[in-house]
Parts: sequence; structure tokens; C-alpha cells
Amino acid sequence: MKRKGLFKMGVPILLLSVFVITSLAQAADINWRKYEGTTLRAVLSKSAFTPMALEFFKEFEKKTGIKVIDEHYGSAPLRRKLTMELAAKNKDLDVFGGMMKTNLEFYRAGWLFPLDDFLKNPALTSSDYDYNDIFPKVRSIVDGKTIGITTSMNPMVLMYRKDLFEKYKVKVPTNWKELEEAAKKLTLDTDGDGKIDVYGWVARMNEENSAPFSNFLWSNGASWLDQKNKPVFNSPQAVEALKFYGHLLKTYGPPGASTLGWQEVIGAIAQGKAAMTVEISIFADMVLENPKQSKVAGKLGYTYFPPAKPEYKTMLLPTNCYHISAYSQKKEAAWLLVQFMTDKTRSLPYQLKMLPTSRKSSWLDPKFKAADKYPELSKIQYEGIQKGIVDFELTIPAFDEARPYLARMIFTAYEGGDVQKAANETVKQVEEIMKKTP
Repeated sequence: MKRKGLFKMGVPILLLSVFVITSLAQAADINWRKYEGTTLRAVLSKSAFTPMALEFFKEFEKKTGIKVIDEHYGSAPLRRKLTMELAAKNKDLDVFGGMMKTNLEFYRAGWLFPLDDFLKNPALTSSDYDYNDIFPKVRSIVDGKTIGITTSMNPMVLMYRKDLFEKYKVKVPTNWKELEEAAKKLTLDTDGDGKIDVYGWVARMNEENSAPFSNFLWSNGASWLDQKNKPVFNSPQAVEALKFYGHLLKTYGPPGASTLGWQEVIGAIAQGKAAMTVEISIFADMVLENPKQSKVAGKLGYTYFPPAKPEYKTMLLPTNCYHISAYSQKKEAAWLLVQFMTDKTRSLPYQLKMLPTSRKSSWLDPKFKAADKYPELSKIQYEGIQKGIVDFELTIPAFDEARPYLARMIFTAYEGGDVQKAANETVKQVEEIMKKTP
């Protein structure tokens, strides 16, 4: 009798359980076809992530009935195009790609639509989205507002020829003194013809030199701005960093290094012409470890950029993110696109392609651990993402306007000019730029 009674009671309980489970499953998703028939325009960067993104756009269109018109540009052309369109309050722009260095500028200009209300709205954001899965360090937050969703990072690391270090018994540098010693020992005439054919150090010296130089700045206890947002890159520590950056490239780099950009730097490493550099680590799988593009595939090591002192050890974290334009007339539909492109399902495939993503789950997924081709690199990337520096460049709204002045200051160090004078003058120029912008 007791068993019979329990069985009778179990029927409604079972039905209730099925109802609850079904309701929870339904609540986990949202109405993806709410804006079926809508057309969105997305302007994004052209990068290693692009081919996969194009496939995801197709999946999104099939899932939602929303058509996506996507455009892709290199980083500099992208910033120029976005600045022109957003300044003109173009309502035709819905979603766009951004970088850490433009977040503050675009936010202060009123161009970025905050996403916090969307994230909190269960009718617009699936419970499976799990925003908390994104590493706190790299979230796109300004003044307490979520102004974008970070999708990926490009941690900057020291790349070095492991084979040369072993052959010539050179210690992997852990500080500036050891870095210069290694550069000196590995500036080599390997064929005995009296000419250098492997340079100990190579780094950017074109108008994008402020990014790699920032490694030297922060690793010497200096910074671009102080806590009051005042330019302080003319401090003794900053000037010392400038001098060392210029000295390394001038002394142990190739002739005519004044025009080097990241393409030439990575090319020099790939062709076996340089022993060390500091660059974004995404180039490892893209170029350096690809035998079809690199003569040194399998011969490279990756580690933290060596600080001047141990307490300054850190990693710099360039980030990429999706934004919604403040002038878009289709913000909720745009959020569906941003949400779709930045969820866990879309994150893991990038991680499996060795493209560092912003979601912790992708790094810890057993599939990635099994597929990881560079565990040494992944280990320091994972550590750096949790405690590195995201806003490592000059975080002012008019960064693009200031950048040429910074480049010339760094070039002065390469030329062996009066670095302190150049730094003082550049600080004044940046201060003037800051006065003109909010």
C-alpha cells in the first residue's frame, strides 16, 4: 500500500518536475527571431579571426532571420573609417569592432552604447551567455559601464630563438641587464664573411612603436599617465626606458631599423635574421610556427618580457571587442548579433585555432588542452590575462592624434638624441591635445 501510495504521488511530482525542467530550458533561451527581416551593418577589423567570423555570420542569419552586411578593414583604416562615420552620427552603422586604445576616445565622444541593461534583461540575453565567464581583467568597462564585449586578446611576450640560446649557452633574460647581454652575444656572423647575419634584437620603430615600447615603460616602474591623469612619461624611469629601447635597436638591430613595423619585425624573426623581439603572441601560430612561412618553426621560445626589476614583471594585453553604435536604430537586434558572436559556442573554435580568447571556459576546455600546440606560450598567456595590463598605452580620448608625437619621441631615443628634452616636449604636446578633448 505504501508503495502504491508513493507511486500515485509520484505521478504529479514527476509531471511537475518535467514542467519545471521544461520551463527552465525554455527560459535559458530567448526569442532569436524577434527581429527577423532586419538588416544590420557591421564594420570590423580584418584579422586572423575574420574567416571564422564570416562563417558565424552565416549561422547567425540562419538562426535569426537577420541579414548581416559586414565590412572588414585593417586596424588603421578601420579606426579612420569609424571615426568619420561616428562623428557624422551615421545611423547606418550598427555594430563595430574596437580595440583597447580606442575605447576611451569613443566612449568620451558618446559613440558607444552601454550594454548593461541588455545584459540584465532575460528577454534579450540568454541565461547560457554567462558574461561572468569573461576574464574580469579584460572586460570593456569605462566609468562602471559595459561599453563593449571583449572577444580576444593579443598578449605581448618576449619571443626568442631557443636554438640559438642553447647553442651559444645564453641565459633566457629575466631582467634588462640579461636582455642586453643576450642581444650582444646573439648578434652574429654565422657564416664567417665578416657581416652580421643574425641580429640580437629587433623591434618596431615606425608610428606604431608606442605599443612595444610600453613593455619597457611599464617594466621600469613608469607609466604614461599618473593617477590624476597627468602625462608623466618624462619621468626619470620613463626616460631610462626610452633610452634603453632606442639603444637596443640601434646597437643590436639591423641597419635602417627606423622604419620597421610589425610586419618587418615578424618577418625578420621568421627568416632567421633576428634572435629576439617583443610582440603580440598571436603571430606565433599565424606565422612563426608555420613551416611554410617560417624558417625557425619549432625553434622559438616564449616568455614574459624581462622587467628592469622583478617587482615590475607584467604582461601587456591588447584587446579586441564588439561595440554597438550609440546612433544605431536597431540596438536590440544589434545586441543579438554581439551576443551570438561573443558567446561560449563561438569562443572555443577560436581558442582551438590558437587565437587567445576572453572566456575562461575556452582556456579550460579539455578540447583546447588536448589541441594546445604551444603549452609553454599558453601557460604565460593564461597567467597574463588574469593579472596583466590592458590600458597599457596612452589612455586619452585623442590617442590617434597624440600617437605621432609619441613615435617621434621614441625615434629620438633610437637616433641617440636628447631624450629628456624630447620627452618634456612631447608631454607638453599631449597636454595641449588633452585640453582640446573631453
